[in-house]
Amino acid sequence: MSTFYYNFASIILPIHIISAVIWVGAMVGYVVSTYPSIKQIPNKKLMVRTSIRTLRRLSQLIIVVSIILGITGVMIAIGASYGDKDPLLAAIINTKEALWIFMFLNTIVIFYKVLQSKQKCMASDAAGAKDNVRLISNYLIMVNIFLGLTATYFGMMLRN
Repeated sequence: MSTFYYNFASIILPIHIISAVIWVGAMVGYVVSTYPSIKQIPNKKLMVRTSIRTLRRLSQLIIVVSIILGITGVMIAIGASYGDKDPLLAAIINTKEALWIFMFLNTIVIFYKVLQSKQKCMASDAAGAKDNVRLISNYLIMVNIFLGLTATYFGMMLRN
């Protein structure tokens, strides 16, 4: 795997970095600009439906990007043999992987909550759907942003 990694590192590493930027950046963009704009919609039912559609698209994007990120991350971790070089590097790699795995699981929860919100909205339970949207937008995505920035910091430590 190490030969494969070194032959294709100039492709694997940028794909990995771009995937991380898209994942964290999409969530930051949603929290900073999209969700506050959606909250300004005066019709609450329309606001909830728009939030659900936006969150569904966001979570689909993030799931695809996270799979790419995971594959390239494993290729980098195995190919660069960080664990063989220094126990501290191995600990950083393991921590970084644990953060991304937790973020991926949190993203699955977000996707599930979006589907649950859609069902509640279709069943005319706008209040329940709105609660789920608020939970996702104010807490679950914020957790992923924090963990993603932390994992990115660890990634920068590995590059130095």
